[in-house]
Amino acid sequence: MKRSILIFSAIFLFSSFLFSQTENSDNIAVNDANKPSLKVEANSEINFLELYEINKSSAKKAKALTNVDIMLEPSTTSDLSGTTIPKGSILDTYKYFPKEACWAVHYNNSWGFVPTTSIMPVQVNIPKNDFSLYDEAPVLLSKINLKYPDEAKKRGIEGKVFLKLLISKTGTVKNVEVLKGIPELNQAAIDAVKNIKLKPAKYNGKPVNAVVRIPITFKLGG
Repeated sequence: MKRSILIFSAIFLFSSFLFSQTENSDNIAVNDANKPSLKVEANSEINFLELYEINKSSAKKAKALTNVDIMLEPSTTSDLSGTTIPKGSILDTYKYFPKEACWAVHYNNSWGFVPTTSIMPVQVNIPKNDFSLYDEAPVLLSKINLKYPDEAKKRGIEGKVFLKLLISKTGTVKNVEVLKGIPELNQAAIDAVKNIKLKPAKYNGKPVNAVVRIPITFKLGG
């Protein structure tokens, strides 16, 4: 009889121990589920800016050198946001993380990070009126034929005339404006550039209208 009581007591204690362990395990699982995630979603702008101390006014333009996936964290082992920046696209960069060699970026409503080797900074000109942004400047294809005015030669007048040119998406000069000139040389400078041919400016790989500013130098020999 005593032996039966001892066996029953042992079984009861062991069952109580197992129940206690299962209950604790359940509590741990619940607690872990309630813990907040430290990962910032790519589209959670406010949290992203605060966590990584991003100043939105510090944006600078960059160009993707290849197709690049935006990462959720500044690490090459980070999960991806699901947004891919196509090669040649222009994006905004904000903050460089030297240890991780990553830039904090914004593209197509997504915030995140890209490796520094996947982008390059660009100077994007923001013109007015009827011309566009461009990330590839126009390239001169023909020679500038400059004719020195005879009267200016006789009087020994030389110097630089600064012009603003509106270049069409076909590479022709649509308009010329003197920004800073010399009265005796201005018209000669305009005549020298109004018929030149250029490779048009491009934005995201497509030809666009663009404005360029160039100096035309008049210098007498000797």
